[in-house]
Amino acid sequence: MATHAKQRSSSCLSFLKDAVLLPSLNPKLFVPVFFLVSIPTFLVLVTNVLAIQPLTVNILELLNEIKNMDPSTAEYAKLMQEIMRDAREVIIITIILCITVFITSFAKQVVALFAASTTYSGDRYSLPELISKVIMKGHRIRGPLITIALVSVLELACMFLLAALLQLVIRHWWWPFVLFALFLFIAFLYLNVVFMVAVAVSVADTERRGLTALGQAWRLMTQVWRKEGCVLVVVIELLSMAPSPLYMVALGYAKKSRAMGLTLLSVYALLSGVVQLFYFAAAMVYYYKATESQAMVAQDYVKIPTGEANA
Repeated sequence: MATHAKQRSSSCLSFLKDAVLLPSLNPKLFVPVFFLVSIPTFLVLVTNVLAIQPLTVNILELLNEIKNMDPSTAEYAKLMQEIMRDAREVIIITIILCITVFITSFAKQVVALFAASTTYSGDRYSLPELISKVIMKGHRIRGPLITIALVSVLELACMFLLAALLQLVIRHWWWPFVLFALFLFIAFLYLNVVFMVAVAVSVADTERRGLTALGQAWRLMTQVWRKEGCVLVVVIELLSMAPSPLYMVALGYAKKSRAMGLTLLSVYALLSGVVQLFYFAAAMVYYYKATESQAMVAQDYVKIPTGEANA
């Protein structure tokens, strides 16, 4: 028991070290997975800078131009047609982008978590082998997809709830509302990591998916490895914000020099890919370590001597 307590006291940060080192155990798999995670982010950023932003700026300029024009003139009608055309293009591009982000989000979560799971378990697959021999074998992909769909719905519900509460706070600046909104925001950050661990559960355990995976993730985060779960939340949320200043700088440079802006955006996408790959690995390592800890606690409990045994 003393040995187990010592292991628990040192585990708060050791599992993060294991997560950092995990990709180095199988670089032939994690290098392509890293680019699979990074490229969608870069494509979204490039589309925003090269297509959506210029069209939006043009729409705003045209709206400002027609404010003082006579609606009955031909010039006014021409500018309105141009505004409607640009608005249609923005809507179409945005819809395509949202669908692409939705699909790639599913794909990168599944592939990255399966890569982390198999590598932690001792297998050394390449990316084609991982897809053909593990992900597409049987119906293993079904569980993670169900879980990802569930947590995506829950995340949207949480965001709508926060947005509604924020509106109340803005309209009625009342301290109880402010404190409650802050509490919900912190709870959302915590749940965000619980959701990721739930997807990791459904990848590693074929018997758990959807609500059962979410329930297991909640138990691990709140009962089995609470301290380590809090560490995981803090580290992931802080790291997710780390590349943000570079993104703001890149947007600023994009207005002056498109080449420099795109270069900085590519660096941001790579850093974002590193962060995402880490928290996929961290969620998976956390699941395995917490499950091992749960098994050790149960084993130690069984080994406790009783008076009847000594008699």
